[in-house]
Amino acid sequence: MKIVLGNVGKRLFSSSVNSIPKQPNHGSLLKKVAALVGCATITGLSWRYYEQNYYQTELSREYFTKYRISRKQTIDQDHYLIQLQPLKPQRTNLWSTMGSSKLWSVEVKQPEIMVVRSYTPLPLMLNENGSVDVLKDGENANGALTFYIKKYKQGEVARWINSLPIGHVLELRGPYIEYEIPEIPGEVKRDRSFLWDDELEAASQKFQYQPIDLLFLSGGTGIVPLLQMTLTESPFRGKIAAFHSCKSKTELGPLEGILNKLSSNGRIKLHLYESQDASKSFRNNLNSIKKLIPAPYPYNGPQPFKSIDPQLKPVLALVCGPEGFISTVSGAKLDSMQGPVSGILGSRGWNNSNVYKLS
Repeated sequence: MKIVLGNVGKRLFSSSVNSIPKQPNHGSLLKKVAALVGCATITGLSWRYYEQNYYQTELSREYFTKYRISRKQTIDQDHYLIQLQPLKPQRTNLWSTMGSSKLWSVEVKQPEIMVVRSYTPLPLMLNENGSVDVLKDGENANGALTFYIKKYKQGEVARWINSLPIGHVLELRGPYIEYEIPEIPGEVKRDRSFLWDDELEAASQKFQYQPIDLLFLSGGTGIVPLLQMTLTESPFRGKIAAFHSCKSKTELGPLEGILNKLSSNGRIKLHLYESQDASKSFRNNLNSIKKLIPAPYPYNGPQPFKSIDPQLKPVLALVCGPEGFISTVSGAKLDSMQGPVSGILGSRGWNNSNVYKLS
């Protein structure tokens, strides 16, 4: 519309001041007005069509996009899985775009108290029978996002989301990248075929560069970033030693089976601690955990691939979970600041150069 008005304005003021004025042609003027009104009407209708069908329908950090609750699965009184489907199919496949190098989340708006909370999605689809399927390469289920959430007593947004019925519309924005692992362009994707075929075992692969190894220490729903980076398209290529603390492994629901499959196929080395049994709790096994955690290895930049070393040589440690868990493992996370590294990791020689505390 601005282009039309600009051209009209240029025409109206282009005649010379010395020219002889002519009698106005009212018929011609009416035609011009009608044409202008017609252009405005068409432009208005076009914008309305665009707004309804495209504008603010693609997930973005600049505005909120509407999603509806398509499935919910209660695991126990505190934990649940929920699947959100965008009202308009998403053109961007975030699982392909992000891969495992970017740990990302989205914000969910609670309009009643005007706050947002960040949640990390998983590349999963919920089934009616309670099972879950991992999305294959190239699939994004039209942009559906699945979340594993705990209802904390102080977690107003998590409790509010859980109270909503199927079909309720929520507003999301993102994605927000919380941590990014350096990605080498053109590197070979890691195969995920074993996730869909129980008779297959993960085959060893050759890469262009030597993969890095890492530690992942999590408590409660803090295990979600680990699942995101190992289940997504082009999953993490190196070895991961995972230490997870929970009340009971039953709170993981169908995610437990996925973790077991990742473990049996060499994608993670899982150490699971359950606080409901004092002898198996994370807190009561700190000395043995310290012995399992190696000192950090130096990162020397991309190195040509030779072979997969059977020995774990972690160059990075990621920590995610409740405040108390993070403090025990790596020292307190000070709001938006990382804070000094202490705790278990600090005692093993880890520091701020190789430890990151996730939100």
